Amino acid sequence: MCLDNILFRLGMASNIPGARQLVNHRHLLVNGHIVNIPSFRCKPRDIITTKHKQRSKGLVQNYIAPSDPGKLPKHLAIDTLEYKGLVNKILNRKWVGLKINELLVVEYYSRQT
Repeated sequence: MCLDNILFRLGMASNIPGARQLVNHRHLLVNGHIVNIPSFRCKPRDIITTKHKQRSKGLVQNYIAPSDPGKLPKHLAIDTLEYKGLVNKILNRKWVGLKINELLVVEYYSRQT
């Protein structure tokens, strides 16, 4: 899963474009390193934290407090006091629960050109 999607699912951003902006503006660390690529692929056991600056923590604090812990997906974990998220595992297509005929999607987009 991409970093911006994980941030949105963790409740650290109100929407995916907001999560992309947090990453682009270098407010987040993955395993202690600054990442500024929203499409960064996270692996299991990756730890996502905010920078230690008050501005970075303030941006995430607005969204992380009101989020409902019952809505958190099972493949993610969050520590709201330290503004830290953890990727437990990566989702498979089978776990999503949507029945999509991928060939129809490919056929649709191939006709768009």
